[in-house]
Amino acid sequence: MARPSQPGCEITLTTEQMKDGTWSVVATADHQVGEGTQHTPLPVTHERFETEAAAHRFGLEQAQEYIAREEPAA
Repeated sequence: MARPSQPGCEITLTTEQMKDGTWSVVATADHQVGEGTQHTPLPVTHERFETEAAAHRFGLEQAQEYIAREEPAA
């Protein structure tokens, strides 16, 4: 799990190696809301990556961008 700059948020990434050897990723933004947690699965990309690290990097960037857009203005 990664922690973005916004307090109360975490990023969960799931990578999977496909039959052809490439990798896919699914990202979820987890936000603490009161005593609960809101899980926001991000749109699934159909992109495939040569390495698990590349898939992980893409998912992390996708989630960080989403959280930055959703962060309330100060």
